[in-house]
Amino acid sequence: MAQTPDASLTPKEVKFEDNHLKRMFLEHLNSIYLGKHHLLDFFEEIKEMASLNQLKLAIEELKSDTQKQIEQMDAIYVSIHSTPSNVSVLGIKGMTLEAYLSVIKSVKTPLERDAFVLFYVQIIEGIEITYFKVLKNLAKAIGYNNSFLDQPFDLAVENRLLFEAIYNEYIN
Repeated sequence: MAQTPDASLTPKEVKFEDNHLKRMFLEHLNSIYLGKHHLLDFFEEIKEMASLNQLKLAIEELKSDTQKQIEQMDAIYVSIHSTPSNVSVLGIKGMTLEAYLSVIKSVKTPLERDAFVLFYVQIIEGIEITYFKVLKNLAKAIGYNNSFLDQPFDLAVENRLLFEAIYNEYIN
């Protein structure tokens, strides 16, 4: 049974053992890794739905960046002597299903669909940014060099800003 911290402790007073931190790190790494694999197909689908050429190009760049992030995470697995394991990525899959239903299964004009694609991609990038921040913090706590997460994190931030800029340009 998992230990529950004493309710009177402050967050700074709670101490995790290294094996717990490593297990949490690996679980989060597996989640984002498998989520990224799922997103490759999703990005291809929404690229076909997009009507604006600028949006199609941005989604293609996002897909390429996602492949780079997967390769970087492959290197992380090698460096920590581990392999990806199957975990639930229902959050990412649920978000992409919601996006798909909002964009495809509803009666929207091509411009409205583009706006919804932009909205959902920004949400997905925000989730990715959070995953990479958590991974960086866990890596630091474990004693791993967390600089190997800088590039995947930076790509997620850049992509979020790119789609935010397109969205702002699009609706103004």
